[in-house]
Amino acid sequence: MKKKKTGFVFKICISLVLILAIFTGGYLFLDKKIVPKYFGKYGIYGIPDLVGVVASLYKSPNESKIVTNGFTQTDFSNAVSKLQNSGYKMNNDGSMQETEFSQFKGNISVVMTDRELASICNKFLGDGILVDALPNLNYLNIINISVLEIIITPDKDSFDGEFYTKAHVSSIMKINTTDICEQIAEQMDTPLFLLNMIIPETLYFEVAYDIDLDKQAEESAIVDASGTIAINGRSEKQSEILINLLIDFIFPDDENMNIDKFTNELGNVIVSGIETLGEFKFAGEIGSQKKQSGVFVNPLV
Repeated sequence: MKKKKTGFVFKICISLVLILAIFTGGYLFLDKKIVPKYFGKYGIYGIPDLVGVVASLYKSPNESKIVTNGFTQTDFSNAVSKLQNSGYKMNNDGSMQETEFSQFKGNISVVMTDRELASICNKFLGDGILVDALPNLNYLNIINISVLEIIITPDKDSFDGEFYTKAHVSSIMKINTTDICEQIAEQMDTPLFLLNMIIPETLYFEVAYDIDLDKQAEESAIVDASGTIAINGRSEKQSEILINLLIDFIFPDDENMNIDKFTNELGNVIVSGIETLGEFKFAGEIGSQKKQSGVFVNPLV
């Protein structure tokens, strides 16, 4: 793995040199010969692709512009209060009073808005509660992942008279890469400052997928594998090359990680957060103004 990762760092260094070389001539030669030779396997076939990747690395979006359904402290307090009233053994700061999930769960069903759910999932991530449920994401250090937003759009055709069994779920997550860079630097014996030049401190992932609860009994994963993923405010297509590079950089070969699997893993962050509370269905027209969607959770199943 060390040889592979060192080669990747070498390729990134080459890319920076090539971009500088654009301004001194040889554009056509670089565009048609050199760039495809070193980066073709990642889908980088010319100078425009290369410039786009580097631009994506260092373009961090404004959170206030990309997060449209972010949760507030009030949402978090409401969620904690609902769970406590439903019998969940939870402290006022949202931490679990019991380490065993079976002892933590409440005894009354609860309905939470998607913003309230996002605040609880974010708390679970920060407390390390989902580490065992998401082993593949431990390479990113799960406690450094933050949920900024969840938007649930129920499928109207799946309405069972009270709730919904299908929904489109989109989420925005933020990953702090400080620990990742330190870990990789140690494993590769690579200067940390070099990795900090390649990987920005913060990465934003926008993930969208469909969930069909009717398939839960048939399949081990209920997140649809045809989901989409984008990074740092870029489009899905613009993000594809960069995400593949990051996957190649972070995950070992034996994980067989690819962009579809990575999308699924990030999607399961939300699913694992809900399933920590209990079995769930999707709810619509909830919240103080009946304009939000969310989840109905039954802790007794």
